[in-house]
Amino acid sequence: MPKYRGVFKRRRLYYGYVDYKNKRYYSKGFVTAEEASKWSAKTKSDLMNNVFIEKNKITVNAFIIQYLNDYAETTLRKGTVKNHESILRLYIVPHIGDIKLQELRPLHIQQLQNSLLKIKSPYYVFNMMRLLRQVLNIAVKWDVIPHNPSLKIDLPRVPKKEYTILTPEQLIQILNSVSKRDKAIIALAALAGLRKGEIFGLQWNDIDFKLKTINLQRQYFLGEIGPLKTDSSKVMLPICKRLRSILAEWKLRSGSPAWVFPGRNDKPLYPDTWVAKHFKRILTELNLPPMRFHDLKHTFVSILIGQGVPTADVQQLARHASYQTTIDIYRHLLPNQLEKGLHELDLALSSVDKSVESMN
Repeated sequence: MPKYRGVFKRRRLYYGYVDYKNKRYYSKGFVTAEEASKWSAKTKSDLMNNVFIEKNKITVNAFIIQYLNDYAETTLRKGTVKNHESILRLYIVPHIGDIKLQELRPLHIQQLQNSLLKIKSPYYVFNMMRLLRQVLNIAVKWDVIPHNPSLKIDLPRVPKKEYTILTPEQLIQILNSVSKRDKAIIALAALAGLRKGEIFGLQWNDIDFKLKTINLQRQYFLGEIGPLKTDSSKVMLPICKRLRSILAEWKLRSGSPAWVFPGRNDKPLYPDTWVAKHFKRILTELNLPPMRFHDLKHTFVSILIGQGVPTADVQQLARHASYQTTIDIYRHLLPNQLEKGLHELDLALSSVDKSVESMN
């Protein structure tokens, strides 16, 4: 039997150990000496490269910091990292941050979820718990814990999202009642389906009035200029005549050579500030129902569907990643489109009937 360095046997199990900087580290028990030796070699390498995690001591809070530094910062967009850090720091760490990761149990996570549901909506808590699952999945992937305890907890049931969709008449009412700047912002969402971050990340050289297109290249999200949400979002997008006219009017008034909606310190206007100060006020003054800014994109799609635009074309204009996404979100609007299609079928057959009768 070969001898293995950094291994000792106790009863029927083999244990690995590593001496590093005046401290000895021990493994769990292994069935074979070879497994224990492999642990010793890997642990020594991790210690020398400063990536070793002492599993029996690390707390949830300490691992969250490692998750953010060693995974999120190198894998996710800056805005996403900032959002994750905020959720974890404000809502997860205060409840379970001091618990040792190895001692974290499903009951702890269930109690966390119950507490959050008392202060936040089911939809918000669903997203927070899904983020916690992601963090713990990374802990499993890095061999810090053997399994993910959050997988034994049912996520909160989220009620189906209700969208507030403007009628074409209500949309025209808004566009005819606001300033040229606000009109341009709202029109980009309701007449082109742009997301909030995409709108405020636009520069004038992204808009080609001759080619009648907008070249989407970036977004302004959580105070940072960054890449678009998905690969399907980055596209040369055709724009309608009314939107071109609205943008041309605003360009003459804006006085900005770079950002379409300039703010302070050479940055664009901050999206959330505009929504809070202006969009909500506009809805109130015009006696329109409360709505999220993103509902303007839903309005854009609903008008397209209402006009009988094929769903595949709607998908491309809305820049959904798949045809199924469009179907799932706007299924409730499709019956009207189907009825129109059947009406056109009746008209076509009636026309053929008349032609046949005239021939006879």
